[in-house]
Amino acid sequence: MNIWTIMSYELRRLFRSRSLLINLFLLPLVLIFLLGTSLSGVVGVKSAAKIEPVRVAVVSPSGGEAGPSAMIAAFLESPEVQEVIIPHEAESRGAAESGLRTGKYGYAIIVPWDFDSKVQNGEKAQLEFILGKDHTDNMVAGTAFDNFLSTINYKQAAAAALGPQALAVTASSSADHEAVKLGDLSNGGRTYTASQFYAASMLLMFLLYSGITVTSSLFSEKDNHTLHRINSMPVKGSELFTGKVLGIGLVSIVQCLAIILLSDWLFGVYWGNRPGLLLLFCLLMIIASMMLSIVICLFSKTAASASSVISVITVCMTFLSGGMAPLPDSLVNTIGAATINHWAQQAIIRMMLHAELPQLLPNLLVLSVICLVMLSAAMFSYRKVGYHE
Repeated sequence: MNIWTIMSYELRRLFRSRSLLINLFLLPLVLIFLLGTSLSGVVGVKSAAKIEPVRVAVVSPSGGEAGPSAMIAAFLESPEVQEVIIPHEAESRGAAESGLRTGKYGYAIIVPWDFDSKVQNGEKAQLEFILGKDHTDNMVAGTAFDNFLSTINYKQAAAAALGPQALAVTASSSADHEAVKLGDLSNGGRTYTASQFYAASMLLMFLLYSGITVTSSLFSEKDNHTLHRINSMPVKGSELFTGKVLGIGLVSIVQCLAIILLSDWLFGVYWGNRPGLLLLFCLLMIIASMMLSIVICLFSKTAASASSVISVITVCMTFLSGGMAPLPDSLVNTIGAATINHWAQQAIIRMMLHAELPQLLPNLLVLSVICLVMLSAAMFSYRKVGYHE
């Protein structure tokens, strides 16, 4: 009964403090907005750049009885190729090279006069390419024509090894296959934005900062000389200690829910498809943060020294875990892995990307072990030092 009375008093005391409400609820949202907006080009993956069509000079020398290549013409007339290549007939190789120098063309190909006949006779398909000035144009056009030649040579090799009947099989298997396809190489095209990254980072950082609230609450009874009077009442020291910790823990849970819901509503931050698991990771962060603060508080002589230690630890953990600025993976996965933020932040980012549950369980296990160790350390510290003046 005493624990619930102390907890309710602690809740009323905390929610009456305007400065505390601003620091716990308003400041995280302001930082998420500012960092997510100003660093959108630094953190997260930008949307895919639009590929402009490449002007390609096609040189078809006349020779023998063959005219322009029908296979090249059919390839260039396909709808998916027309999205990235604009063909232009060039009179000669010299005209194509001159157009490349002046910027009229971005790429050029020289088609042998007997290209179609060689392919029909089972010989290797070959074209001559002349690169332009722009690297992107060279890459786009080169990829398209390389894919065209690779497909022909693959069919030729299959026919040579397996017989003419293999052509029918390869034709049916590639009937619905596009010659050129634009897309995102990431997992399903899903990625995270700077707002999502800093929302997760600031959430975890302010959950760690909740330890300062524990410190100020515990030391306030000592500094105001009310702890001795409370102990003279029929209230055990453990009940007072537990009631305060539970009250601050509930405030941290409300803070966590407010940051998640308001960032989603105000800034459109998507937190993933596992809200229950997200809250579980946040709860573990709250437990670890409070237990760490209790240990520091019990072995500190003043509230200022305890708050300073907690602030330094919080900033260092946030930085080393890559929560303030992108760091090399080698650093984040070595030194950063020793921080509490690392395991929770990586899991939250993966949930935003719709990662499978087996990918999240290692982080959950490590964070649970950290909480268990911190809880044991807090219990040991309380039994050794106690909460008294």
